[in-house]
Amino acid sequence: MNTNEQEKRLLEKAKSLLSEAAENLDSQTKKRLERIRLDALTTVERPGAKFFLPPRWITASAFVTAAIAGVAIFFWLRASPGNFPGKQAEDFEIITSAENIEFYENLEFYRWLATKENGS
Repeated sequence: MNTNEQEKRLLEKAKSLLSEAAENLDSQTKKRLERIRLDALTTVERPGAKFFLPPRWITASAFVTAAIAGVAIFFWLRASPGNFPGKQAEDFEIITSAENIEFYENLEFYRWLATKENGS
């Protein structure tokens, strides 16, 4: 006999014992169980019972919104400026100066020219 058959027999025996025990309850216990059942049903059917509880979709969406906001704030506060173009002093001077930008576009040519003049 394999374990599946043993489990099936055990379950069938447990079901039959529980059904038999439920049928043989005394009248006082049956009445008490019926009263508890009716109280539970009337509590569920009352319209004011769930008045203060929001629907599940609102609760879930609020949780998701809070989680996204938390992650966004975390990354926003940890954001580094990255590669700032003015890390060198001369680059910073170029960015902040009010002079003609065309001069700085041809800056390499002027540096080459200066080396040629000094070298010659």
